[in-house]
Parts: sequence; structure tokens; C-alpha cells
Amino acid sequence: MKKIWNIAIYARVSTDKKEQSESIPAQVDSLKKWVLDKSKTDVESIYNLVEIYEDQGFSGSNFERASFIKMKDAIEAGKINMVVTRDLSRFSRNYVMAGYYLEDYFKVNGIRFISVLDNVDTNNEFDDIIPFKNILNEMYVKDCSRRIKDALKQRMLRGSSIASKPPYGYKFDTLYEGNVKTIKLIPADDITTEVVKDIFKYYLSGWGAGKIATELNKRGIEPPSARIKNFAKSKFGLWNANTILSILKNPKYGGYMVQQRFKKVSYKIKKVKTTDKDQWVLGGEFEGIIDKNTFNEVQRLIKVRAKKNRHKGELHLFSTVLQCGDCGGSMCYRKSYEGYKCSNSQRGGGRCTAHSVKEEYLKSILKEELKRLVEEKIDKDKLCDDINKELSKENNDDKELKNIEKELKKLDKKISIIYEDKLNGVINERNFKGIIADIESKQKKLEIRKEQIISRINDTRKQEEIFESYRGYIDKILEFDDFDRETVEKIAKKIVVLKKDGKNKLEIFLNFNN
Repeated sequence: MKKIWNIAIYARVSTDKKEQSESIPAQVDSLKKWVLDKSKTDVESIYNLVEIYEDQGFSGSNFERASFIKMKDAIEAGKINMVVTRDLSRFSRNYVMAGYYLEDYFKVNGIRFISVLDNVDTNNEFDDIIPFKNILNEMYVKDCSRRIKDALKQRMLRGSSIASKPPYGYKFDTLYEGNVKTIKLIPADDITTEVVKDIFKYYLSGWGAGKIATELNKRGIEPPSARIKNFAKSKFGLWNANTILSILKNPKYGGYMVQQRFKKVSYKIKKVKTTDKDQWVLGGEFEGIIDKNTFNEVQRLIKVRAKKNRHKGELHLFSTVLQCGDCGGSMCYRKSYEGYKCSNSQRGGGRCTAHSVKEEYLKSILKEELKRLVEEKIDKDKLCDDINKELSKENNDDKELKNIEKELKKLDKKISIIYEDKLNGVINERNFKGIIADIESKQKKLEIRKEQIISRINDTRKQEEIFESYRGYIDKILEFDDFDRETVEKIAKKIVVLKKDGKNKLEIFLNFNN
């Protein structure tokens, strides 16, 4: 009996720009052709194209993509048992999540995954090079993130706001100097501006942040969250002490163009954290809602009145990786202990026993396990050779691209000749239109193929740019000279801490057990 494959085609580009959006049809056309060719060559199976899923304007490190989520729903409903994509970078540029889907999610749900250009088929033996392709794809995203940050920093240094919305009480004023665009802040001169002035006035008169919030709520003044789309008081609440303090502490109200006071934890995590002052970007001064003397006096008063700052959370070496073997809860770093303790045991109430493990002990055990694994399973020279072979495929693409360019020139020349023949009466109108239509059809196919090759060459060249730096990173991983948070994230999926005979026992789950 023939095996029936119910197929989902998945295509993605990271921006809405025309040049990229046009590559979605190119991806889909090439994958449709692959399905058609496969149905002709594999006589033992039936290939049924069920749905095409397209995500435009979504990063490869973001898995909250609209069509991707719909595809998962179809998978879990049993409508699909095969996913086909152009290459691994279209599917994901997040190393850890790509590994999860290829090695766990698809297997559990009985999905055959195929990446056409990478020659990946999960029906076949798992390819050792795949995890490193995924790492290279993720490093591409990281490199793009760095370039964007550099561009934004230049805008901040010249005093241009990079925020999507102005702070409460302000509005944007766009200026142009030649081709250089600068977005300045000016007072909105409406009720929000007056509210900001009142907040500083109340605080200087001795009111606390909580009392100021209560007063504004009594007056029926909407808080800054009211500017959020689909605002509902039941969801966002009213003015509170934290909102008041955030305004009092914001240097922009004193006319200081300070930016990057908060930033994302990493390029693939949306959570933001407060930055230290030495990381702030200063873009000069301007006329703020509050004069500088008043603002500076308020900052002095805040320090005088403030209680001892509570400890601010920090992402330590093994944060999010450690798990208590008894209750399954996370283990949190304790500075006084220089290690990690079960978070549930710290809350009291008998939720769990006091599991704990020193950070230095964890590092030594993980290093030993990795060295053992390297000695047994990893041939570093072969690994680098395999990756180099993948990157060398670009040469064949260059040759094919040159051949396509030659063929397109021939077709252009042919059109000129046919047009002259028509003018000279050699061929009639009907024959002319038929020949031109045939030539244009060939041109269109060649242009689609050309676009596919250019896209692949660009991806490969980007990987080549970062490969040299990555080669050194491989050495560091294998030799453990650079044992940091990034290395732990890439290597360790989970570490379970157990107690046996009064001693710690660790169960280590790696991201590349295969």
C-alpha cells in the first residue's frame, strides 16, 4: 500500500520590502516543483500538497509567526505529516529552537521534515552537520542585530529619538539636514505636558509617588498606558507609584537626550532590563518640560528618600538551565552561597527540600562531561571539512548564474531579431505574438531561477563572513577556553540536580546528544 504524504510548504522572508517579498513566490514555486518531481520519481508514495504557509516580515529567530502557528495547529490536528521548506534558514535562525523542532517536536508528531537546498530529510539518518548549520544561521541573525544596533547608536548620538512613541507629555518634531533625518522631542503643549509639571511640583512639595498617583486618579486623568491601542482600564489599571517614579527619573523630562536606559536581554529574547549609566547613550541637551535645576533637585530627593535598593535579577551562568530533581522547579542563583538553590525551597511552606549546588562544582562537572563527549564522538577536523564543503557549493551557483545571464542576453537578442522580422514583413502579427510569448515565458522562468540562486549566494556569503570567526569559536567550545553564558546556552538543554546519599547528582541533557 502506498504511503500518503500530506504536505505543507513553508516559506518565510524577514521583511516586508518588495525585493524580499518577491522571494516568497520564488520559494513557493521551487517547492511546488520539488513536490511535483518527487511525486513522479517516488512511485511507492503519494504526495498530496495540502497547504502553503507564508510568513512575511518575521525574523527567523521569532517563532510567534502567524502562519507558522497555523501550520503547527494543522500538524497537531493530524492534517499534515510532511513539512517542506527551501532551506534551514527559512525555517529557523534560532539554533536551540531549530534543534527542538527537528529532533523532538516533528518526531513526536510523526512529521517528515525536508529542507530541499540542504538535502535534509528526517526520514534518513540525522546529519551531524545540521546542528552547526543551525548555529551559523543563528549567528547570521546575531550579526544583523549588531549592525542594526550600530546604526541606531549613530542616530542616538546626534540626538535623534529612536523610540516608536514619544514619552508622555512630548511629541516628535522631525527635522532634515540634507538627507539626514533627525527626530527631536518637543513639549506636546496639551494636558499631558501639564500633568508632567504637576508630578514634579507635587514631589518637590513633599508628596510621595503613591500620593501623587492617587491624586491623578481622583482627577480622572488617564495614565500613559491609555495611549496603547485598544486601551482598557480593567487591563492596564490607573496611575501607580511605579509610573510616577519612571517619569520623575527619566532624564528626558529635564532636557537630557539620554537613550538606551533599557535594552533587550539578548537579540532573541523580548524581555528588557535596566542598563547601567555607563551604557546610556547621550545625545546632547534640549529644552525639556522641566528645567534642569528642578529635575536635578528631584533626583537628589529621590536618593534621599529611597530605601535600600532591592537586589535586581541577573542572568547568571546556569540561570534557566538548572532544574530541581524533586519538585521540577527552577534553581536560582544566591550570591551569598555562590551557587544555586531550589526556588520553591526558598519560598518556604515545605514546597521542597533545600537543594543547592555550587557554581564552580557545576562548571567542573560540565567541563568533564563535554571533554568526555569530545574525545568519544567529535572529529573536529572532519567537522570543519564538512562545513567547508557546504560553503564551497557557492562556486557551482556562480557558474549557473553566469549561464543564466548568457541565456537571458540571447533571448533579448532574439526578441530584437523577431521584432525586425515583423517590421520587415517576414512574419505576421499572429506568429510574432506567439514567438514573443514563448520567449517571455522562458525569460520569466530564468529570472525566477536567477533570483533563487542570488538569494542562496547571499546567504552563503554571509555564512562565509562569519565562518572564520566561528571556526575559532568551535575551538573554544571543544577546548573549553571560553566557558561563558553563551556557551552554556548552546550546549546544555537542561541540568537536573538530585540528592542521593546526601550528595549532589547531576543529570545533564545536551543540545547535541545525537
